[in-house]
Amino acid sequence: MSQETVLHVLILEDRPADAEMMAHELRCGGFDAQWQRVETEPDFLARLDPPPDVILADYSMPELDALRALQLLQERGLNIPFIVVSGTIGEDVAVAIMRQGGADYLLKDRLGRLGPAVKHALMEHELRLEKGRAEDKLQASEARFHTFMHHSPALAFIKDAGGRILYVNNASEDAEDIAAQLRADASVLESGEPSRTIEEVTTAGGQLRQMLCFRFLFHDVAGSRLLGGVSVDITEQKAGEKALSEALAAKDLLLREVHHRVKNNLQTISSLLNMQAELLPDPAARHALRDAQRRVHSMALIHEQMYGDQDMDEVDFGEYARRLSRDLIESFGAAAARVRLRFALDPVPLAMDQMIPCGLILNELVTNSLKYAFPGERVGEIVVSLRCEGGKTVTMAVADNGVGLPAGIAEKQSLGTRIVEILTQQLGGILARQSGDGVATAITFARSSRP
Repeated sequence: MSQETVLHVLILEDRPADAEMMAHELRCGGFDAQWQRVETEPDFLARLDPPPDVILADYSMPELDALRALQLLQERGLNIPFIVVSGTIGEDVAVAIMRQGGADYLLKDRLGRLGPAVKHALMEHELRLEKGRAEDKLQASEARFHTFMHHSPALAFIKDAGGRILYVNNASEDAEDIAAQLRADASVLESGEPSRTIEEVTTAGGQLRQMLCFRFLFHDVAGSRLLGGVSVDITEQKAGEKALSEALAAKDLLLREVHHRVKNNLQTISSLLNMQAELLPDPAARHALRDAQRRVHSMALIHEQMYGDQDMDEVDFGEYARRLSRDLIESFGAAAARVRLRFALDPVPLAMDQMIPCGLILNELVTNSLKYAFPGERVGEIVVSLRCEGGKTVTMAVADNGVGLPAGIAEKQSLGTRIVEILTQQLGGILARQSGDGVATAITFARSSRP
């Protein structure tokens, strides 16, 4: 407390001299005490608006005692530090005072403790208020989360390390039953790596449903390891794929429907992952979920472009690369404001089987540059280029003029690096990386012919 801390005090005392002594001890304790003395219930109630900073009360008086005063405060929902100051007080009485909400008690022959007791009571009062505000914010956050999940068309669940369901939203009437049937949890719990699986479940009504399920690990505030999952019913999409192979005449209509629905479902998953990331207290878990969200978004963008393009067999990857790179810059917000994007993109049509791995690779390369190339306040540039020689050999490159790769990084295998290497192998391509004044990565592969 500063030497001139103003303190509004209500003193419940029938002896004016004792009240003066209390005020004197408060001044000695560093307070500028603005005080009023009362000794009856009507006067006491009249002085509660506006509420004082602290109440000092004699335990027993002819017209109003301390326990009754505490009861009146509680009836009016007032939370004011309340200290009992009495000539004599037994242990049983002291316990009763504290149980009813008293902040402290002391004897009148030890008033030298009054200043420190008031400081302690005020500090404890502020801590309780802060805790209450934090709990209110947490409850509001939980209410928003449950409202969002209540209206989500995607099934979301949380399980503990033993596979027991801790939470499931009400995406459908069979949500809890479906979540219980989704069993492919062990590999994620053992490896710690997120997974994407398609599983068949049977509803209570006997319907066979296929669920596209994304799983990931995270930790709660107590440090317990939990399994999160987002599952989308793709039975209709699967039925659409079968109908597509059987009815070529309806190919365009069915393909557009599949792309549109998959795009919407992936965007829902992306939103769920982003919301879950905001609720996690662990920064590493938040970053992992946001990385997963960006990967899902890169796939959703492909389906959006496939749906909107006139020719759905092949899509211009150059246009897609421009949109995805700009979306990634925007997703990093202020952290990417110092980074300039430059493009050297030829129109290169790619089929779906090459669009998705190329999109995921581009997502990883641009994300890595945004994360690591420009630490602190460093400004820089990322160049995304695409060319196709003779209509057959495609080269996609991402280069930055950042700090380059740290020494020894080649021995480390991050998830993003493994994704790029695996997808390059899937494309049958060649991966080349150079590091010096920045990092340049190029992927070269043979463009597949139109199916």
